[in-house]
Amino acid sequence: MLSIIVAIVAGFAIVIGQVFIFSKTLRSMPRSKVLRFVLLFALSVPLEFVVNYVNVRTLGYHKMSWAGAFMIALVFAAWGTFLPPQPHNTNTQ
Repeated sequence: MLSIIVAIVAGFAIVIGQVFIFSKTLRSMPRSKVLRFVLLFALSVPLEFVVNYVNVRTLGYHKMSWAGAFMIALVFAAWGTFLPPQPHNTNTQ
């Protein structure tokens, strides 16, 4: 029971860290879709291994391979690449 609580707290901490990292990097997100894809992919792969490490240590899941981390990061990067850029000023409509 304690490991499930630790896994939930660690999961929230990872999500908050990921939001912080993306909030700092997405402000200067390049307009080029190729560069945006590379940046999101490069940020997503290490985060997938952090999530995997927490799952292995707390819940006993199997370890994720490089191929698995790359596939999840590839999906996230492709999804983030084709989103329209968000306006920087909240007063614009």
